[in-house]
Amino acid sequence: METATERCSIVVANDGKILGQATSSGDFEHSAQLTLLVNAALQQSQCKLADLDAIAISIGPGSYTSLRSGLSTAKGLCYGLDVPLLSIDSLSIIAAGSIQEQKDALDSLYVPMIDARRMEVYTAVYSASGEVLEKSSAMILTSESFSDYFDRGVSLVFAGNGAPKFAPITSSPFAHFSSVRSSATYMPTLAEKAFQQKAFADVAYLEPHYLKPPNITVPKKIQLGS
Repeated sequence: METATERCSIVVANDGKILGQATSSGDFEHSAQLTLLVNAALQQSQCKLADLDAIAISIGPGSYTSLRSGLSTAKGLCYGLDVPLLSIDSLSIIAAGSIQEQKDALDSLYVPMIDARRMEVYTAVYSASGEVLEKSSAMILTSESFSDYFDRGVSLVFAGNGAPKFAPITSSPFAHFSSVRSSATYMPTLAEKAFQQKAFADVAYLEPHYLKPPNITVPKKIQLGS
């Protein structure tokens, strides 16, 4: 289940191979569509809920409301089916997709980006083998972002819904942009690896990986006239 950004998606997979999939038709409709998408993906795969061995969920970073909707649905399924929960880093999902797309670019590094409003993104840096080189962080993009890599002639492949923010402000010939966005279709290999390693999350206490606190504004007090 991938729910970190504006579109949510569901995949049913076995041994890392996709059997069925479904993606939301509109933006930020997670609460309304998640269970419908689960049913659609199961029908396409000709599987039942009882056939599932585990549930994998994108744990963040990403949209606060979207992540909470996804995690609560995943927890409900795990409780009901008595199966383990796997938490998958949202940026690693995008990185896996862009690595798959650019499989011949072995000298490149991969930079997934998730929109965090204005010129800020959640990002990290991965090697072509999927190894984390820079852990996830919240970054405000400027024309100088990633200059330490560009100055050394390192090619970076940017992907995710935050990448289009960086395209207009960088002039580096070493910056390349992928059309890959967050999707559960890039999760099966990551989920299968976590399952084989028995990297199960605590269903009761697992919380989304927000990276930073929510942007909550305090409403102004209404002054009543005398």
